[in-house]
Amino acid sequence: MNSNDLILVTGASGYIGGCLVPRLLEKGYRVRCLTRNPTSLQNRSWFSQVEIVQGDILASAAVYEALENVRRCYYLVHSMSSGQRYIEQDRLAATNFGAIAGRAGVQQIIYLGGLADPTSELSSHMRSRVQTGELLRHGGVAVTEFRASMIIGAGSISFEMIRFLTEQFPVLVGPSWCYNNSQPIAIENVLDYLLAALETAGCENQVFEIGGKDLISYAQAMLIYGSLRGLKRKFMIAPWIPVGWLAFGVELFTPVPANIARPLIDGMHSQSIVKNSAASIIFPDIQPDNYRSAVTQALNKLSPTYIEPVWENCKDSVKITKHAGFLIDSRRVNTPVQPWVVFSIIVGLGCKRGWLSIGLIWRIRGLLDRLVGGTGMRSRQDGELIVGSYTGFYSVETIEPDRLLRLRAEVKAPGAGWLEWLIKPLPEGGVQLLQTAYFAPKGFAGFFYWYFLLPIRRLAFAGLIKHIVRQGIAKQCD
Repeated sequence: MNSNDLILVTGASGYIGGCLVPRLLEKGYRVRCLTRNPTSLQNRSWFSQVEIVQGDILASAAVYEALENVRRCYYLVHSMSSGQRYIEQDRLAATNFGAIAGRAGVQQIIYLGGLADPTSELSSHMRSRVQTGELLRHGGVAVTEFRASMIIGAGSISFEMIRFLTEQFPVLVGPSWCYNNSQPIAIENVLDYLLAALETAGCENQVFEIGGKDLISYAQAMLIYGSLRGLKRKFMIAPWIPVGWLAFGVELFTPVPANIARPLIDGMHSQSIVKNSAASIIFPDIQPDNYRSAVTQALNKLSPTYIEPVWENCKDSVKITKHAGFLIDSRRVNTPVQPWVVFSIIVGLGCKRGWLSIGLIWRIRGLLDRLVGGTGMRSRQDGELIVGSYTGFYSVETIEPDRLLRLRAEVKAPGAGWLEWLIKPLPEGGVQLLQTAYFAPKGFAGFFYWYFLLPIRRLAFAGLIKHIVRQGIAKQCD
């Protein structure tokens, strides 16, 4: 296959699609994305490098447009977030896409589903994932179907459920089927398989079961995660907990909403293990990682550098959210000033003008840090900030003149923190300023620390961005 060929990716706003697109671009493929809402992609680092077709997977005209001049495509969509009728919608979407792909002359559809034995008793969700592959094949196009177990990576729904629950609770509670076995697979290995399907002869019209090296239970997955984080955790069986209650708990304590958590939890009733070795025969160069290695890779990306700011698609001026292991306080405001003006105010924080509205709060925080053996607030001389220099109890991690400043907190705390400002020019003039505080909590203490101080933090950060904008306007008017 020519690496300059045009590849269609459906589901690019989802986790797998969002990880796959940059890998395709790295290999030199031209990429087109079909999405209902293009604004959901506009903050992705690769947005300007892809073609966008706006439309629903159920809308025939949009699918025809998206498949024009496309010979190979990825089907990575599901409708779990749409409510109780998601299974019916998934069936309609797969039928519609498969039929149109056949008429459009598509040669290959690459589909990622869930790993389960279709001959056993499956949950509605897992049965739906198997049926989606079958319905795609009805259009007459060669389908390469991968069936994966739990996918381990920063931002993966399955992994974030494990991460957030294990971090917060010393005793983890679940039903007996949490001891059912699975073969968790690293996101990088999943992407390896998806990419190899474009370039490997003989993989068309086949179903491949893919999983990592380890055969472990869902309970073991949480306990191993805890051990890698230095957290002592125990698992306790509670067979009386309804699935609906579990889903509500997941929504309360993790980034995963209940309407998505419920079918995923229900799907754990069945084993998720590889029984067919075809993947290792057809793709011998791909050597799946073990579970500990996959988790370690995800934990190594616990930094704002590695996450896509998907929360920025929200229209709210203030967004408090959980994402990819972080608790995030994000604020945005538009201001009619030049980028360099706003940036000059931001890089001046900690100098003679101090920290504007939060100076007293920061001094108290610095004093408390000194009392527990930290560096506290360090005085800063006026001068240019560079990577590695410090201001207050922060060090400069990333700086891009007139665009971005990211500071890393160096106070003693049960977790890691960052404070970031991003400046985006607006088409009508002026800029949008995004101020984001990241905190990656460690254990229950980290979550208690974040939520206990949340009222003070919200007051401080609201005042900080307001004063930055106010001083920027005053400086431009001078």
